[in-house]
Amino acid sequence: EEGYSPADRIGGRPTLEINGMLSGFTGHGSKTVIPAWAMAKISMRLVPNQTPDAVYQQLVKYLEQKAPPTIRWEVIRMAGGPPSFTDRDHPATQAMSQAMEKVWAKRPVFKREGGSIPIVADMRETLGIESVLTGFGLPEDNVHAPNEKLHLPTWYRGIDALIHFFYNYGG
Repeated sequence: EEGYSPADRIGGRPTLEINGMLSGFTGHGSKTVIPAWAMAKISMRLVPNQTPDAVYQQLVKYLEQKAPPTIRWEVIRMAGGPPSFTDRDHPATQAMSQAMEKVWAKRPVFKREGGSIPIVADMRETLGIESVLTGFGLPEDNVHAPNEKLHLPTWYRGIDALIHFFYNYGG
């Protein structure tokens, strides 16, 4: 996407991902077939100023324009949540930054990361509070992978950072 760095595109731009596809012959061996049906499971990451309903309508409209008139298709909407963005200058974010710097003796590196945690926007809207999302994992921890793990010494330092965060922010 022109005008955005790779880091911005990965961590903070809207996305549409194909998570899985199913069609035709999927058994062992080979077979030449014309599939009678196909299915794709997709997800979309929203960013500020987008709503789940509007993005869903845009997707349906796009598919209506592109799908050949000779096929039947449908979109089954599963779930959706509004996007959320926490300002780096927010007092809670600054308190977490100070806590992490105290424990690790280094300033944390801020990395914008896209994800789906609908409760974050709900808490902002309902309770009027910001959320600070941080992690204490290492790159080799393989977050969300089948072989996910957590380096325990880093986890314990993370607990210490949270103690400092609550002291700094709730003081």
